[in-house]
Amino acid sequence: MNASVLIALALAVPFAAAGLVVMSAPRPNQREGVSLGAAVLLMLLVFGLLPTVLAGGRPELQLFEVLPGLGLGFRVEPLGMLFAMVASTLWIVNSLYSIGYMRG
Repeated sequence: MNASVLIALALAVPFAAAGLVVMSAPRPNQREGVSLGAAVLLMLLVFGLLPTVLAGGRPELQLFEVLPGLGLGFRVEPLGMLFAMVASTLWIVNSLYSIGYMRG
């Protein structure tokens, strides 16, 4: 899969999951499944960018150009990749903890 698509999906998954969690609020099992599934999917998407970054690439996603020479976009650099890997992995741990905490 193209690195730009992986970046776009990694940005979209948490927003989509938030909407699904809100819609499934009365059903705790479904809500928690969505939360956990989104966390795992996000981690897989982030780790999918790892080979490109390790090979020295800097995957990027350009959203739009505000003015000539001034655009809005995302570029994955090694330190950002490390942060994204830690954050996406900890989201799974956090989801598991919060499920247990909310259930009592």
